[in-house]
Amino acid sequence: MELLNSKNLLKEFEVKASFYKMEVEKEYYTCRNQARLLRKGFALNSSIDAVFLLVNPGACSASDQSYDIPVLVPTKETIPFVDAKSDQTQWQLMRLMKLKQWNHTAIINLSDICSGNINVFLKTFKLLQSKKKYEHSILFCRRKKELEALLNQNNGPVIAGWGTNSSIRKIAEEALKHPLLQNITGINYRQPPYFLHPRPALMENRRIWLKKMSSLIG
Repeated sequence: MELLNSKNLLKEFEVKASFYKMEVEKEYYTCRNQARLLRKGFALNSSIDAVFLLVNPGACSASDQSYDIPVLVPTKETIPFVDAKSDQTQWQLMRLMKLKQWNHTAIINLSDICSGNINVFLKTFKLLQSKKKYEHSILFCRRKKELEALLNQNNGPVIAGWGTNSSIRKIAEEALKHPLLQNITGINYRQPPYFLHPRPALMENRRIWLKKMSSLIG
């Protein structure tokens, strides 16, 4: 199976994302509550072909480096979508979109915290988990309407790919029990609650993930 490169993928697809900053004890954390992968010519209000549920947004950022990310609260305010830079995980999801002839997919995460370094992410994740008032996950109860609105737009599967790091075990288990997420699919790891990440390190394993996932969702 050929893995199309980013240059070719970005001729067909573009990325939009909604960023916000969260204030925690006078410190600000950059977050992303959603990303959308769109075949060019399709709008954000078009029907969604699948929702991907990953661990966190990585180092995703707005295309416009001068964009001033607003300080917003997802439970109370609408977060605007802007053009966003693509990354290797998104390229892999675009490859699946080509295989399935999808036009519009959404990415949400167990946590909205942006960090390309897994150790930095886990440190921040543990900090915010210990402070119950910070709603850094779309899975939290007070963000139910936000998740409901997204799923109502979705006509396809919810695909889990949050990886195998034991630090996210508890929130991954909560995702599997979430009342709105009763039909999660994904490539199971050795034991629950883990699902293989879409973009493994080796290129051959990326081909395997694509082949298995394409077959799994039919």
